[in-house]
Amino acid sequence: MSLRDRASELVDRVRSVTAGERTKRLVERVGRIRDGESWFDKRGLDTIRRRPVDDDSIERRRRWQRYLGVAFVGLLAAAFWYPLVAGVGVVGCAAAAVGVGAVRGRFYCNHLCPRGGMLDGYVRLFSRGRRTPDWFKHPLTRAAVALTAFGLLGTGLHAAWRQGGSLGVPFLTMLGVSTLVAVGLGVAYHQRAWCQICPAGTLSHAVHRVAEALGRDPAPRVEVDADACVSCGRCGTVCRQEIRPGQYAEGEVTDHGDVFSPGGLEGSTREVDGVVDHADCLQCAACVEECPTDALSLDEE
Repeated sequence: MSLRDRASELVDRVRSVTAGERTKRLVERVGRIRDGESWFDKRGLDTIRRRPVDDDSIERRRRWQRYLGVAFVGLLAAAFWYPLVAGVGVVGCAAAAVGVGAVRGRFYCNHLCPRGGMLDGYVRLFSRGRRTPDWFKHPLTRAAVALTAFGLLGTGLHAAWRQGGSLGVPFLTMLGVSTLVAVGLGVAYHQRAWCQICPAGTLSHAVHRVAEALGRDPAPRVEVDADACVSCGRCGTVCRQEIRPGQYAEGEVTDHGDVFSPGGLEGSTREVDGVVDHADCLQCAACVEECPTDALSLDEE
């Protein structure tokens, strides 16, 4: 290609940008995603797909998540002016996640978490929809993230107390940094990638397992009809926690991320009986809605 041809091609590219063609395509693509279509055309069973909005309950849930996202942005804005707001928000949300975890598992994370609403309502529009590596959700990774977050927060609170500074600043710092990480992971992988290592979510997960060990079965569970399941894998493509419900139909399943069953990078293998008892299940029923044979159901009792 001659220098003149290259210059002409460069001019054409500049003109296309200034004419807004790329911007127009981006707006059209975001609009399609908002209506439930995929970001990419090439989407296999190892990616997170988005279902079309074809039911009032789905639309209400997404609207509620958008409201939560706006509330979270408002919380961040208020915290910059009054740092103690961040402290109240962080402590309140963590306490709510743990408290709800004792009776409903990770129900809070999907239905009530403001940052989760922001990730689902807005970051989803720009997410690449890729699965995270297995090591990312390993219990050791989750423990390291939790210990680092709590350690830095404790160090910051101690320093602020000794220096007579605002105790809200360490909370604001942790909230801001973790939100930036959550958004970055949401764009690079899928919108809820952060939720796999979120310290509050890990605590909720652990409390849920402890409640089970004490003889309680607090959380609603997705049940799998082995006779109806055709092992198509579609349920696993919509799960934001990367759980594959179809594998729980019968026999054995390999879990990743169970804080009390590390099992190495390959996960922990155990027997199952048709109940998706993974402690990271958000109880969103996305897999139930996606199943083409109605093999899945969410037991709300």
